[in-house]
Amino acid sequence: MKKLFFIAVVFAAVSAIFPSCARQPVESVREIHEKILAAHVRVIHQDTLQKTESGAYYAVIRRGSGKSTTDSSMVFVRETVRDLNYNITASTNREVAKQMGTFNYDDAYIPLLWFMGKNSILSGLEEMLLGMKEGEIRRIWLPYWLSSYYEGGTSENSSSMVYDLELVKVVNDIDRYQIDTLEAFRNRHYPGIDSLERGFYKVTLVPGTGDSLQNATVVSTYYIGKFLNGHIFDTNIADTAMKYRIYKAGKDYSPLKVSMPVSDEVNGDTDEEGSTVKGFTKCMQEMRYGEIAVCFFHSDYGYMAEGKRSSSSSSTYLGGGIPSYMPLFFWIYAPLKN
Repeated sequence: MKKLFFIAVVFAAVSAIFPSCARQPVESVREIHEKILAAHVRVIHQDTLQKTESGAYYAVIRRGSGKSTTDSSMVFVRETVRDLNYNITASTNREVAKQMGTFNYDDAYIPLLWFMGKNSILSGLEEMLLGMKEGEIRRIWLPYWLSSYYEGGTSENSSSMVYDLELVKVVNDIDRYQIDTLEAFRNRHYPGIDSLERGFYKVTLVPGTGDSLQNATVVSTYYIGKFLNGHIFDTNIADTAMKYRIYKAGKDYSPLKVSMPVSDEVNGDTDEEGSTVKGFTKCMQEMRYGEIAVCFFHSDYGYMAEGKRSSSSSSTYLGGGIPSYMPLFFWIYAPLKN
């Protein structure tokens, strides 16, 4: 009923703007959308919103007090997207997903990493971010012509959408950020452990009683892959998958047969059967049969700038898979050979 009332009110307001189409010049689609959005703002929000020169409207929900962005920053953001009837269409928020009935345990519900100045953010949202500070939340009424990634590009939306955008963190050096994150994780969970290489840590939980894992061999392993916040993104242990509600009936939960490299140099090729990310293999090269170990490492040992997409994410979740520049954590068990 509220939706019908809203549509009727906006229609009436737009009609008042151009009462007789026969006496008016033909208007462009953009001009019509501009008038519809202006009517929405005037009628629903009593002209209380601020407007940018490009045509977006916004309201500051919470002011930020942290670092400002630059046109070359990396930014971590949370967002929720609504249509003009305020129906949620997508979100990074766990509680919103639960309310929508789209919550998925495969999804981490962590802030998204966006790259300023790379034509990878909707132009209207990037314009908005340039005026924000860490901790700030804005609600943005984004017209369709500002939902392209560059001027003259194809618009992602066919009408105006409403974005709740929170600037969580500004990062100007992603390498330093990862090192600081890994060191903070180490200090919290494994104090006193030194890195084996810059950005790579290994901790033996249960010492092995067998031989060292040799290069140019195939080793059977069980593993649990996590983000540093504890989110499990993959495992081949059925009980663990069921416990964390990520079990898939068609998945093979037998030991992973890892092809060890022929030398101490690890290429990190993940395309061939039995291959793993560089950090996983490097961890195994430091292990013995019967050992249980954990390793956590910089994205240079993982999925680097590319990340890894997931096919199991909810369609309403604005993320999924392993993001770019994500440090990873692996629990690995190499059983004794029979």
